[in-house]
Amino acid sequence: MPDLYDDMPVIDDQHNIGFIKRLFDFPSLKGMITSIKHYKPDSDGGYERDGIKYKLFDERSLENTLCDLGNALAAKIFADNTGTRPSHIAAGTTSGGKTSASTTLQVERARVALDSTTCPAAGAANDNVVTYVATFGPGVPAIEYGLVEAGLLNNAAGGTLICWADYGIITKGVGDIVIFTWTLTFGTT
Repeated sequence: MPDLYDDMPVIDDQHNIGFIKRLFDFPSLKGMITSIKHYKPDSDGGYERDGIKYKLFDERSLENTLCDLGNALAAKIFADNTGTRPSHIAAGTTSGGKTSASTTLQVERARVALDSTTCPAAGAANDNVVTYVATFGPGVPAIEYGLVEAGLLNNAAGGTLICWADYGIITKGVGDIVIFTWTLTFGTT
């Protein structure tokens, strides 16, 4: 009786082995909202901003969808440094209906500039992770909304939607603060 492995094809050609190695070594780009922190004004709160105390009301983290144009933008920045890097986070009020081919949020209500962009020094832990932080402070947006979608973009208006995420409703009152921390990871961590 023949051995089970006798009928299995064997790849021993050096070209195919190199292709398989490149396939597994290919660095991937992925993103994640590592935290959305929703603060409400509260005199007993532990977070203070502009002389007002806030209490953490809700915190969550979630995966995101990297957009096709976000991948293309990353390649452009690496290829010839002509792409515009992420600079803003937008929040909106409609979930569902977006795909990796999406170029905008469904119903954007507010967009803010990033507070910070950080990446550890080469050789340090997580030196392949870029972290973006943006704060939707009091009055942004100007009226209360139930926010359910967010996007990382590279312009104050329009621009490239690099990645997006839908999340359970966050009812942001005019006096509330919502802080997004978004990461992009190049390769594996």
